[in-house]
Amino acid sequence: PDPKLLRKPLSLFRITMAAMIIREETKALMAQWRLSLGRRASSSLAGNLKNVKPQQASAKAPAATQQRNLQNVTISSSSGPSMPFPPTMLREAPVQGQQTTTTTATPVSLVACTAVNAGKQVELEFADGSRYEVHASWLKDSNPCNKGADFYRTSASDVWKLRDYTVSQVSPLQGGRQLEVVYETSAGARHTDVFEAQWLHAFAPFVGKALNSLATRAPEIKGTGSLLKDLYQRRKPWMNDVEMPTFDAATLVESEEEQIKFLETMICPGICLIKGVGTPERLEREFAGKPIEDLVYKLVGKFNQHPVRSTAFGVMRKTADSAKQGADYDMSNPLSMHTDHSVYQGTPGFLQFLYQAEGTVRSKVCDGLALAEYVKEHHPKAYKLLTEVQMTHSSRNTLYTKEGAPRSVYDNTTSPAPFELVQTHSIIELDDEGHVQKVIQSETKRGVCALPFDVYEDFMEAYEMWTQLCEDDRFIKHFHWPEGSAVVTNNYRTLHGRASVPPEMARTMAFGYLNKILVENRYRLLKQNQAEKANPSMDNRWLTRVPNQVLQRMTLPSE
Repeated sequence: PDPKLLRKPLSLFRITMAAMIIREETKALMAQWRLSLGRRASSSLAGNLKNVKPQQASAKAPAATQQRNLQNVTISSSSGPSMPFPPTMLREAPVQGQQTTTTTATPVSLVACTAVNAGKQVELEFADGSRYEVHASWLKDSNPCNKGADFYRTSASDVWKLRDYTVSQVSPLQGGRQLEVVYETSAGARHTDVFEAQWLHAFAPFVGKALNSLATRAPEIKGTGSLLKDLYQRRKPWMNDVEMPTFDAATLVESEEEQIKFLETMICPGICLIKGVGTPERLEREFAGKPIEDLVYKLVGKFNQHPVRSTAFGVMRKTADSAKQGADYDMSNPLSMHTDHSVYQGTPGFLQFLYQAEGTVRSKVCDGLALAEYVKEHHPKAYKLLTEVQMTHSSRNTLYTKEGAPRSVYDNTTSPAPFELVQTHSIIELDDEGHVQKVIQSETKRGVCALPFDVYEDFMEAYEMWTQLCEDDRFIKHFHWPEGSAVVTNNYRTLHGRASVPPEMARTMAFGYLNKILVENRYRLLKQNQAEKANPSMDNRWLTRVPNQVLQRMTLPSE
């Protein structure tokens, strides 16, 4: 456009612009201007994407050719001219009957798209400069219109028809925030799907072929993954001066943001105190743990169900009868620092909730990650043994009757409901990348270990040092634990010991566990809800039924 034209009064500008639109007789021109604007806006956002430049319109191109190129978005974006009009022209000159979008382009917006290879693939270019080629059949198979209200696929036979679909036309919508895809079958039937650009941008590195240097290629997805992985890999060890994070029970129930923070806290530092849980109406075993059970159900879900016990939570008391259930239940018996569920294969108790139903005490915890990092730095040979040599924890549980009630292990007049428990493992378990993923420690539940002759002495020396470090004051955090509050630990990381109970203090403590899968999936739901609140167009249609590795790219980063 003539620069002098842009300096004329705004009212004359509207008239001139409207005349231009009528003369060109096209709606697609406006779409192309938006794409051009989005391309320029993304260059400003990215800063370093110097190769993403708006194309200049050819003055020699015949009007008919220009019109055809603008209307047919399936033509490669390089063949159609780009009209770099200023944003004011786009805002002030709407086309009659066409919705005008003034949304600023984001790096995930679409700026160009075209069907290629006879409609078998589609090329997508995003505002961050990345370009990918994706299969048309993948688009057809993946659109959320294929699911029902139950989030299951509506048909088990649609998969047989995927190869019969080719793409006849693709068009960006809503200023590049969406993509419209028109398919045709060999019989001539047509079908149209609409996709969110942010969703496509998240999937593209996994399912697309990278077409330029700005397009990243994500590793092939193997395994379920976790939205907590990034936070897990950023964990920091802590010592005896750590500040115990504190949450309020009522606030946790009311706020999903606070629930997200709570679950992230349970990855690092892996300890917290929840205040305001309240006290039970009654202290009988069926009721003593109800306040914490009800709270946890609202935050995450149900406690793990014990194999025999009638309640999902267990109860310990400072009474002679409770002590008869065994050493774990005898509060006068000082327990060594330990993790729970060492005898259960797979360690089902990921999060441990310890609820002070009656009494106020002092207790202690220590960081298994800090212990492992210390051994790794100062005793590398011992670290190698503790991460590679496997030992056995095992016991037979006879603590409950067949009715699920507690019983004395010394009473031969009551019949137990026995079950066996065994787990063979390394003390420090590493993941595939060498990170500490679990510490399993309980000397009182250590079974008879079949250690090889050649490593026995070296391993037992390393293990003895390890157990001494578990009791080292440099690593142990002491804390005040008031009545009506709950201590929560990451049982894969945090060791705990016996609380100190004043002689005159009556005490009732209830405990329960959550498995890791339940915690991971609750966090997934909370992050999906958070992402939808941030961008309502990205609702559960787009955020469910996708791998964690892809969902990670559509959710807000963890703190």
